Order: sequence, then structure tokens, then C-alpha cells
Amino acid sequence: CAPPLAPVRGRGRPRPRQLAPGWWGGMVGDEDEWEEDVPGAVLDAKIVQYEGFIEEVLKRELQKSLDEFRKGAEVLEQCRELRRNIDLLLHDNVTELETMVDIGCQFFVKAFVPDTSKIFLDVGLGFQLEMPLEEARDFLEHKEEFICSGLEVRKRKTAQIKADIHEALHLLDL
Repeated sequence: CAPPLAPVRGRGRPRPRQLAPGWWGGMVGDEDEWEEDVPGAVLDAKIVQYEGFIEEVLKRELQKSLDEFRKGAEVLEQCRELRRNIDLLLHDNVTELETMVDIGCQFFVKAFVPDTSKIFLDVGLGFQLEMPLEEARDFLEHKEEFICSGLEVRKRKTAQIKADIHEALHLLDL
């Protein structure tokens, strides 16, 4: 746990506050004496250490959390789009389908689906399961709920990391 910081008189930079006897080499209440005991080089080194922690740990953690959130949001959007397409197939009673399939790098080929009553879905862990459209729609609804709950957890984690960065920067500015 990092010590709380307070401004050093005449320097405009933060310094650790005395928390307990012997913690930084003095007694509580010896702040005037204690300020003189801490060399400027030690204080500057501690500030650089805090700044390094912010840059190397907290900001990387924030970027990782944001990337995970974006990936989850993409999967959620794909599930919603697939569920909408299944709803269209069910609503319009489509029994066969001609479509264009992206085979990669924006290359498309024509595809003909003779029976649209069943669909293969990725159910996780690399497994695909063939199921009727009605079951697939229900499965996708449950999967969307699961993904949304995961996104909420990631959103809270990201907010906490942002708050940690904000507080650390605030302490350095004191």
C-alpha cells in the first residue's frame, strides 16, 4: 500500500506523511524535523516510482480492460445480429436461402442453403451444435444475457482502474 502524500513546503511536490513512529524514520508530529530528514533525491525517486507505477501498471491494466470490453461488445453485437436474422427466417417462413458468404479478406462467394430449419451455433470451447431455429433463438437470448452480465463486470473493473489512476495522479499533484 502506498503511503499518503502531502505537499513539501517550498518544493510543490508531494512527500509521504508521517503515519506511525518509525515509519519513515521519525515520530508523529515531527513534521518540521522530518521534512529536513528526507533528501530531495529520495523524494524525487519516490515520485518517479509512483509515476512509473501509473504508466507501467495502471495504464496497461486500463488498456487491457478496455480491449476485453470491446471484444465482449463485438460478440454481443454478433449474437444480436444472428438472433435478428433467425427471427426474420422464422417470421417469413423461409425454407431455403441463397446468400453471399465472406470467405476472408472481403472475398465473397454465393451459397445456397436448401434447408433453413436448423443452424449450427458455436456454444463455446470450440464446440458447434446443430439446433432448430427456435432453440437457437432461445439459446442466443440466454447467451446475450450472459455476455451482458460479463460486460457489466468489465465496466465496473474499468471504472475502478480509472478511479485508481485519477487518485494516483491527484496525489502526485498535491
